[in-house]
Amino acid sequence: MYSTIHALLSATLGISLTIVYFSKYRGTPVNVWKPQIAWTRAFIYFSTCNFIFAISGTLDTLLSQPIVRIEQLTNPFWLLYLIVCLLYIFNAYWILWSRMTLTFDRQYYLFMEILFGIIWGISTGGFLLSLYHLWALTDLAPWMIYILSYISLGICQYFTHDYFWDVYVSPEHDTPRSIFIKTLVCHIPNVALTVGFLIIWENYAIFILFFILALMAATIFQKFPAPWAKGEFHAPMVKSGIFGFYRGAGYKDESRN
Repeated sequence: MYSTIHALLSATLGISLTIVYFSKYRGTPVNVWKPQIAWTRAFIYFSTCNFIFAISGTLDTLLSQPIVRIEQLTNPFWLLYLIVCLLYIFNAYWILWSRMTLTFDRQYYLFMEILFGIIWGISTGGFLLSLYHLWALTDLAPWMIYILSYISLGICQYFTHDYFWDVYVSPEHDTPRSIFIKTLVCHIPNVALTVGFLIIWENYAIFILFFILALMAATIFQKFPAPWAKGEFHAPMVKSGIFGFYRGAGYKDESRN
């Protein structure tokens, strides 16, 4: 029942914001970045992710299981794997990612950045968890589910980030070098570690927590502007990608931060 309500609310919000977007912001040049437009695009994406999260049955499964099982709390291997994941996310996103991120002197809106990061983490985490959940419904061996889930999550992350998020949602915050390093050191290992945790222990809620922690850091350290923020903002630099669609390219002048 809850999943049905969640799906309906997500669909209603997504459709409503899509109508608002096309009526007010359609035709905005890709080299223009405005907070209200970015937030509208982001919440259309969040609504889509949450709709998939609900209709795939993933949300029902999450709600039917405890966050942590009692036997896991006394299992040293579970505790060790959990600590490794948390430490990796902290070092990759709260330290490395933050140091390699351009802000162009944008100001902090800490409460809104935390709120946005939580919603982003729940939405993206729920969507990616749904891909794993669908593979887990098959009779495939766990190692095959891991590989197929990892490939599926990687492909979705690549297209949603390179061709949508880093073009139409985030203000400029990267260079070509930082994109390369963040991909190799942050994003790829994070997915590999957290999907492994999911395969072995099946803690759906903790998997989403991993993404909340990572994406909250990404939101805070790029100083994502609040919807009411005023001023001029650096739009992401783009280049031509597959079939000529824009993809994030990164800022070419690293002298500003």
